[in-house]
Amino acid sequence: MRQFRMMGMMGWIVVACLVAAAAGRAASMTIPAGMTISVRMLDSIDSGRNYAGETFRATVDTPLVVEGKTLVPKGAEAIGRLVSVVQSGRLQGRPMLALELTALNFAGKSLAVQTSAYQETGPSQTKRTAILAGGGAVLGTVIGAIAGGGILLGSNVGAAAGTIYQGVRGAKQVSIPAESLLIFTLQSPISFDEGL
Repeated sequence: MRQFRMMGMMGWIVVACLVAAAAGRAASMTIPAGMTISVRMLDSIDSGRNYAGETFRATVDTPLVVEGKTLVPKGAEAIGRLVSVVQSGRLQGRPMLALELTALNFAGKSLAVQTSAYQETGPSQTKRTAILAGGGAVLGTVIGAIAGGGILLGSNVGAAAGTIYQGVRGAKQVSIPAESLLIFTLQSPISFDEGL
């Protein structure tokens, strides 16, 4: 009789362990790779003043929902970093910013994330310099012909003036102002316990 009671208790212990394991599995959540994360910037970023490696802050703009369940709420803090910053030169080059998200923070949780890079590119300074030099050359040619100083001399002086103007004016940088909406794509799934 005593053996049957011991076996009965062992059976209940096994059942209790199975129920606890099933409950633990139900509390585990996974955000799949490929899901988009839209964030609204809190900080502004500019290729003229920010550098690769710096961090930025944003908030999740659209909740992350999987199978009808909100896993990351709207308003959760998003932390990211600048992956690459390219400043435009005075006469040539194209400014560029590349950013990625690194963490989502909400309800006492901090989830490390790996996302695609969001990239913002500015206008080419090379093209702008060529336009100003070409415009200066045309204007110099017209002035040289009218003033009698010679077409060739006028066009050379005009092209030089356009190039100097661009050099003095300086490079146009690219920026992402605060409140901008950026969209990232999750590169790796994120698994976490709901009760964390």
